[in-house]
Amino acid sequence: MASFDALPDELITHILHYTSPEETLLQISRVSRRFARIAQTPLLWRYYCDTTFKYWQADHAFHAKRRNRRLQIDWRRLCTLRLFRNRRISQLLDGIVATRLERLQKIEEICQYGYDAKDYLLSQCKVGDDTPDVLARRYYACTVLDSIHRSLAIAEWAKYQKHAARQIRGGAPASEKINCGMRLERALGAFDMFVLHDNEGDLDEISAILDQLAARFRRETPSVDDMTTRQKSMALSRWLHASNLTAAQEDEGMAKYLRTCLIGRALQDDQHPSMPIISAAIYSSIAKRFNVEAYCCLLPTQIYIVVLSPHGVSLDGHPLPEDEEQQQKMFIDAYGSDGEVSLDALRIFLNRLGAHTGHSNLLGPTSTDLIVMRTAQNIRSSFTSFRTLERPVADLVPLIELRHGDWARNLQPALYSMIWASIMMVPILPDNEDMRWDWQQDVRDLLQYFYEYFPEDSWLVEKYVCPMYDTFAAPGRRQNNWELPSKRVRDQIREIRRVDSSEKAPWRRSSLDNPGRVKYRIGQVFKHKRYDYHGIIIGWTVNGAGFDDSSTRMESRVSQPFYRCMGVQELPREIRDLVPMAGKFFRRWDDETGVFVSNLRELFPED
Repeated sequence: MASFDALPDELITHILHYTSPEETLLQISRVSRRFARIAQTPLLWRYYCDTTFKYWQADHAFHAKRRNRRLQIDWRRLCTLRLFRNRRISQLLDGIVATRLERLQKIEEICQYGYDAKDYLLSQCKVGDDTPDVLARRYYACTVLDSIHRSLAIAEWAKYQKHAARQIRGGAPASEKINCGMRLERALGAFDMFVLHDNEGDLDEISAILDQLAARFRRETPSVDDMTTRQKSMALSRWLHASNLTAAQEDEGMAKYLRTCLIGRALQDDQHPSMPIISAAIYSSIAKRFNVEAYCCLLPTQIYIVVLSPHGVSLDGHPLPEDEEQQQKMFIDAYGSDGEVSLDALRIFLNRLGAHTGHSNLLGPTSTDLIVMRTAQNIRSSFTSFRTLERPVADLVPLIELRHGDWARNLQPALYSMIWASIMMVPILPDNEDMRWDWQQDVRDLLQYFYEYFPEDSWLVEKYVCPMYDTFAAPGRRQNNWELPSKRVRDQIREIRRVDSSEKAPWRRSSLDNPGRVKYRIGQVFKHKRYDYHGIIIGWTVNGAGFDDSSTRMESRVSQPFYRCMGVQELPREIRDLVPMAGKFFRRWDDETGVFVSNLRELFPED
């Protein structure tokens, strides 16, 4: 019988493909000198990088390294770095789940790894139900991942600030002025990142879907490279309509749905529901992959696509006379029909709206920053409809429901995205008085949301909002020349971190004069007799002490327990899924006792 040593190196290398990189690194490489040599093979570690990790921080330039075969890449070192980071992230997440002390600090440390943390966090978002702390682990893993996703979205919008600074110096080409330093698909995809959670559809995956659609169009239109600009534009319009990618809805009410405002959701959904602005953006993004200069054209109540011919060439491929405008325009309705819209029809439309002059300015490409702002306004409109329409909640949920996830969980993040976009799409220049006051109001709204719902984003506020605040506040408006305008915000962030690292005095039943007065315990599920809603007890106190709401405080002579609860309108089929936020307070659902197992033992050690 042949020994293992008789096998060729190539076969052993292939066998090592079925072992984990940790086993190869720590065990197999120590078996013998031969195994140590084989375990150093660059192609083996490149394979490990490919198969072990799906997401990579942009700093690694991983995909560029894979494409360039000439580069000498230390794949083993790269893979080992990722394994080390995963180990550190695991330690931090364990600490986040185990104790509330320095929770925000640990979240921020994980976020600094960016997309290098995503693979591990995704695995923790989907741990099995038999995990002892399943609810808490899923919740906090998703919380950290959400903050990382938001950081990528905000970084995408932050490119506009660099563009605005370049505009001051001048010399930027016309296309850059329209694009504002951003790619349209990524600028709109940033909204998806706020509600992505543990689903697919991030910025790179949105671009990949558009690449796939462009490849499909090329396969089904073999002569596309031989077509003129007009022919390409019309062929793409007809193809998008035939493929249902314009998603014109028979129900006009669907135009107010949140999911129609998100380009990632529109591309991934089988029915491709989208607002006209998203349909136009999809068209524009695919057209650019065929060297067609297509942009969104936002008019009052209508959205079209404007296609520009190459410089000095007509839409039909003929040279343009030097005494004429060097680029021709054509207009397409990417939402309602697949035909070309004549310029005369658009002028008549504008005249009916009362716009009798300035047609050349209106009938041109709309810059990306304005498209982002219009999308933010559409998101605001969805939530305004949700809050103001007098209908049963069940009838209103479709307005803000997405393809994945609980609708209530997406409520605040979507509004949060709208506020961030409003802040980042303003050119932050010291003397921009026209924008100053509206921007500062948006910052106040952002800080309110940040303090109340997203304290884990303190590092993002410090990184983006504080420097913008200092730039936008002119020196003459500062209370003290030596004091930065953002000092108040920075002080509040420091206070949040101080509270995060401070211990709180626990509430013990045994220290009460009459422990039996606090009848219910943390984690019990109840149904309110009067208001007929279900909820979970997440805290208790006596005499209203310890509650922030002063209305709950009573005179000390009245001894009465108060309970803090999470409430929902209806009881789902599975108690463990009572609310998606349960992991913020509980470790798991206990079938035997019929309660949620508390993760608040530091505050309520006897519950």
